[in-house]
Order: sequence, then structure tokens, then C-alpha cells
Amino acid sequence: MKPWLISFKRFIQEIWHDKMLFFICLSPILAGVFFRFGIPLLERFFAERLHYGLHLDQYHVLFDLLLGALLPYMFCFASTMVMLTEYDERITGYLAVTPLGKRGYLLTRLGFPAFLSFFGSCALLIVFSSSRMPLYLITLIAFLSCLLCFNISLLLFALSGNRVEGLALAKLSGLVLLGLPAPFFVPNEIQFFLAPFPSLWIAKLAVERKLILLIPAVLTGIVWILPLYRKFDHKLSRC
Repeated sequence: MKPWLISFKRFIQEIWHDKMLFFICLSPILAGVFFRFGIPLLERFFAERLHYGLHLDQYHVLFDLLLGALLPYMFCFASTMVMLTEYDERITGYLAVTPLGKRGYLLTRLGFPAFLSFFGSCALLIVFSSSRMPLYLITLIAFLSCLLCFNISLLLFALSGNRVEGLALAKLSGLVLLGLPAPFFVPNEIQFFLAPFPSLWIAKLAVERKLILLIPAVLTGIVWILPLYRKFDHKLSRC
């Protein structure tokens, strides 16, 4: 346990000293404030000043979905950048053969951040939820969002040769979140094409509130993990 705590402490220090990553981890709070208070102000502004009814009530669940996924995404993105920096500096290989091991490295770089982001995502949704979701749904969305973003981290690390490539691929990794707005804008018969994306099932669970949808949401997340973890493990073995 002690090597894990030491490694995680070093991970936190890396984020603290990297101002970009530090502010990235804080950005979900600003997004929560905007979704909860800024959007109602915009609606009133359009109604009172421009005499235009901007009705976004039907999209409040979508705002909550984006907010619930944002903190895990940012935490896992920061984790990936730290791992790629260590990979560039040839530190990863040394850590993997210490008592920490590859499993401990994965746990302290992705497992712990995902675990913390679960509670952070729950807190954000409880405080800033626009649709006032019930607690059980908040918990499920936070858990599934962490699972999804864990996969994104594995994807970024496995496919990036260095930190610069990781920054570029991070922009494309946002496509994995395309399933979130699908139930709001895409006809049901076309949503089938997004079925491999866990984000679609997370959104459908939030909209329809049928617990049976938890099964495909979890299964698709696990299916993504298996090949990505093999790539992650192979990359660590080559350090």
C-alpha cells in the first residue's frame, strides 16, 4: 500500500505543478455554475430583451449528462498527460519494475483518479443539476461516466507516442461522447449505429430511466476495456 500512496502523491504533485492540468481539473466547477445559473439567465435575457422564447427545459438532462461526464473526462485526461510525460522521460519503465509494479502504476494513475472523479461527479450533479435528477440516477451516471472516461484514458495512452500526440488525440477522443446528445437529436432508428458507444446507453438511461439499460451501458464499457488494456500493458512492457 505504501508504494501506491507514494506514487499517487507524486501524481498529484505533477498535476499541481502543471498549471494547464490544474485548471483543467477545476474547469468542471465553472461548467457546473454556467449550466445551473448561466443558462437560466440566458433564457430570461432572450425573453425580456430580445422577446424571443429560448426554451431549453427539454435539454436540461443533456446538460446534466455533459456535466456528469466532464469531471471524469478532465481527471482522466490529466492522468493520461502525466503518464505520457513519464513515458517521454523514460520514468514509466522504472516505475513498472519497482514494488509498485504495472498493476500499481495503473491503479495510481487511472484507478485512483477515476475513483475520486466518481465522488466529484456525484457532488457536481447534486449541487448543479438542472433537471434535479434523483440520487440513484446521479450515482449511476457518475459511475458509468467514470467507466467511459477510464476507457478514453487507456485509448489515449495506448495510441499516443508522446504527450504532443496525446493532446491531438484528446480532441478526437471527444467523439466517444457523441452518444450523449443522440437521444435528443437523432431518430431512434439511426441510434443503432451508435450502439457500440457506452455514452449512448448512459444518455438513454438518463432519459428513459429504465434500469434495464444499465446492462448494455456496463457491457459496452467492459468490451472497450479488454482490448485497450492489452494495448496499455503491451506499451508498458516495451518501456
